Amino acid sequence: MALEWLLVKCDCGNYYGVKKNSRISCSRCGGKNEFIISHTFSTSKELHSAVSAANAPDEINQIINSKLRKIEKKRRKNNFENGNITKLQILMKNATNKIGILTLDNLKLVLKNNSIENIGAEELIQISESEGYIIRSGINQWTWL
Repeated sequence: MALEWLLVKCDCGNYYGVKKNSRISCSRCGGKNEFIISHTFSTSKELHSAVSAANAPDEINQIINSKLRKIEKKRRKNNFENGNITKLQILMKNATNKIGILTLDNLKLVLKNNSIENIGAEELIQISESEGYIIRSGINQWTWL
């Protein structure tokens, strides 16, 4: 039987989490009588996030949610799962230095800064080499053809 985790709101306004069928006692005031079970979760990780969000001030939650929306929007904008190598090549060009050398470290940094997670720098370089876009010019560096 899987564990269930409960998000509990105390009468004092504090949210806290407990395992289902365990003793309920507020972690702030120690109250045991007045509480509301808000939600149930299947993992303690989900519960942890819910407790943190529930106890955070509204202003902080708004800032966090705004930043998360921006990250998700950027991730969706840069979704390259359909094999759109052109956008990836633009990022590779951005990772190329002034003398035309693409380095592995620069490419990793550019991919990270653009929230590209579905393809690694090494894989992208391998594909570009095999398609004849770049050629190895040294250790962890390539030149455009």
